[in-house]
Amino acid sequence: MTRALLIEDEPEGLQNLQNLLDKYCPDVEVVATGGSNADLLHLTADDSATAFDVAFLDIDLPDGLVFQGLQQLDEIPFDIIFVTAYNQYALTAFDFSAIHYVLKPIEPEDLQKAVSRIRTDRDTASTKERVELLEQNYSPNMPNAFEKIGISGLDGVHFVRLREIVRLEAEDNYTHFILESGSKITASKTIKAYEDTLIRLNFVRVHKKHIVNMNYMKTYVKGEGGYLILENGENIEVSRRKKAVLMDSVRRLHGEI
Repeated sequence: MTRALLIEDEPEGLQNLQNLLDKYCPDVEVVATGGSNADLLHLTADDSATAFDVAFLDIDLPDGLVFQGLQQLDEIPFDIIFVTAYNQYALTAFDFSAIHYVLKPIEPEDLQKAVSRIRTDRDTASTKERVELLEQNYSPNMPNAFEKIGISGLDGVHFVRLREIVRLEAEDNYTHFILESGSKITASKTIKAYEDTLIRLNFVRVHKKHIVNMNYMKTYVKGEGGYLILENGENIEVSRRKKAVLMDSVRRLHGEI
């Protein structure tokens, strides 16, 4: 059984989450509940935190954002699934931090998917760093200037500055991040999972296999689709149907060319 802690300040929301877990996630046992940061700290005090495999956390609590409670934990030895209302900017922060979440109102399928990702071999340092990155990026009202992204690689979570990413390359259901240093991180997500998050931040999808950081574009060679020459010397094909998207992105960044 997966032992769960629930922190939700609305009684109806708390009961609904418990009911959904009972019905759709029978392997999850709710062992403790609370509704504030004070409850979170009390229930995870001393060594009792090791009793939980996962904590479902609402973000907005009566005594402040849940980050205030998480900050006071020396380590986070349990997985985290945030339960939150939809907000474009907040969801971008979740994506950048590689942290799981479910949206209110909770759909059973989304809950099951989040539960399936609970890790038994948790890296507590990684969890702490992901929460810290989320707190830095989290904004319910306006977009922040994102500087880092958490990439769930095959060997763990990597925290990379956006300016260090040259491009992304798709390979089946995996995505390779090619960095300025020449190193590569392989993530177990499709390139589409990153596209919507990155295109607002000077990245552009130029081919079904490629997303490019526009800051590394050096030359565009015209053709039916043409191709890009990047600062590192790589040639990246531009598909015919993505050519207009590339040109529009360049105009937004540099004006008419």
